[in-house]
Amino acid sequence: MCDKEWNTDLLADKVVTEHGDFAAYYAVNLEENGEGISSIPVTVSLMNEWGVSAEQIQADAMVADRKRGVTLMDMNEIIKSTIFGEEPENLLNEKMDMEAMENPMFCLTNKAKMNGASLLLQEDIRKQIGECLGSDYFVIPSSIHEVLILPDNGIFQVPELNAMVKEVNETQVEREEQLSDKVQFCDGKTAVMENAERREARLEKAKEAEKTAVKKEAKGGIHGKLEKAKAEIKAKEAEKVPKNKSKDLATAL
Repeated sequence: MCDKEWNTDLLADKVVTEHGDFAAYYAVNLEENGEGISSIPVTVSLMNEWGVSAEQIQADAMVADRKRGVTLMDMNEIIKSTIFGEEPENLLNEKMDMEAMENPMFCLTNKAKMNGASLLLQEDIRKQIGECLGSDYFVIPSSIHEVLILPDNGIFQVPELNAMVKEVNETQVEREEQLSDKVQFCDGKTAVMENAERREARLEKAKEAEKTAVKKEAKGGIHGKLEKAKAEIKAKEAEKVPKNKSKDLATAL
């Protein structure tokens, strides 16, 4: 998985599927060890030689990705594991109490911790994370190997998160391992993921439109009442006998 805007040259001849801000491209792994992965990228010409579709390649790759093991780990436990050497617990099937946790932050990756960010593209995994957290959440594109998960508990602001990702990318992540600088927001129930900044702009626009509609409705309501009051006054005046006619009537009597 990669940022599609950053990798137009890389993706030019590859089999690619787009997922919001991200693009997925595919490879056949020849060898994998602690030092890295030896692989052959799946190009469009290779796909045509195989006689298969991009959809089939994507489906097969997602199955293979899951077989490499899906892990969701507490970042605090990961830090401890570097000191004590104990493997952090996989929390993907747990329902956690966010209020009881201090600075909750989680890491989604695979057991090998290599090219694990692509697991984020699987809808059922995103939904499972939402069930674990019991809330919506932000996705921090840490690197191509993992993404960080932050529950949306009202503490984090999107501009701050975007700034943090950009700073970390510039200072701590090698260019070829940078995933993106676009923070994502994921609905914990529907598993719908979208660019967090664009989501906030969309919600703000909808809020402003709603305010405008309420103002128009209120204005229309006042205008309607005034028109009704005028109509009632006119009706009452019409019922009255005009003064000049009452004089004529008095004279006649």
